[in-house]
Amino acid sequence: MKKLLPILFCVMLLVVSCSMVKAPAQLAIKTAEEAMNTVRNEAANFVPEQLAEMEATLVEAKQSFEKGEYKAAIAAAKDLPLKVKDLALAIEAKKAELPQAWTDLSAEMPKLIASVKTAVAKAKGVDKTVLAEAKTGVNGMPEAWKEAQDDFKAGKLYEAVTKASGIKEKAAKIMADLGMNTAGK
Repeated sequence: MKKLLPILFCVMLLVVSCSMVKAPAQLAIKTAEEAMNTVRNEAANFVPEQLAEMEATLVEAKQSFEKGEYKAAIAAAKDLPLKVKDLALAIEAKKAELPQAWTDLSAEMPKLIASVKTAVAKAKGVDKTVLAEAKTGVNGMPEAWKEAQDDFKAGKLYEAVTKASGIKEKAAKIMADLGMNTAGK
């Protein structure tokens, strides 16, 4: 029994020390989740990449906690509430810039699509494969533009601007492949 007493004492000490670290880890994760919940919806609409990074960090904290790695869980979760403040600032910045970007793209897009269609239709002396790819690309532009407009109408401004910017990039690539610039020269 005397030999068992030191072992039992060590086990009790280990249990107590683990529970002393477990509670702060739970609190850190809970605080991080609550902070992220305050901005999650807007972040998904305006800064989804930054939100995804923070979500991944929260998942990492939870996984560490589940494995009993409480110090790692604390380390992963402790800075998230402060990062939420930075995320909120990023959301506000995007909210300010996206409407103007959408306005500019909206004014430009119909003319851009029309000029690229005309350039593809008039293309001469272009490799057949390049021309076929250009035709496929330009034929998909009106549908992609409609999807961007639908996103805008649904309040998904980030997605709308991203899709419209993608169309603009595709138009520039098609024109470059045809040996022209986006003005059709």
